[in-house]
Amino acid sequence: QKIVWIGKFKDIVDESKEEEFAFRIDAELDDKMRFKGTVWEEEFHEKTKLFIDVKGTIKDDQIQFVKTYPCVYDIDENFKTIIDYSKKGHQVRYVGKKQKGTEKWVGEWLVKGDTVVIDGETYEQDDYGGYFEMELVQE
Repeated sequence: QKIVWIGKFKDIVDESKEEEFAFRIDAELDDKMRFKGTVWEEEFHEKTKLFIDVKGTIKDDQIQFVKTYPCVYDIDENFKTIIDYSKKGHQVRYVGKKQKGTEKWVGEWLVKGDTVVIDGETYEQDDYGGYFEMELVQE
């Protein structure tokens, strides 16, 4: 069955200033409560015209899903956007809970830090994440 969620997530954009970004998930839900689809994400789509793949599961009042970006999409230390279409993008894990008596889901997203090599130097990136909420608008 086709499902649509509309939501927003918070991310730190520069010098610890948090911003909200809108997203929409269009997915197919199977009889085992697994779903697969695409995500339209406000800023990412504006800059790339691309969609993000999503896969997840619902169990009781818990939801888990992973967004996989189709290309590198990042922000450097000067808060400038980096887009590299030649490389595969990162994954973002979402874990949330359904709010009792509603169609609203609330939780946290997380990007696992990576080890990157820049000009022969190895850097450890920290994990980072934030808050998200979304509501089922069509089932």
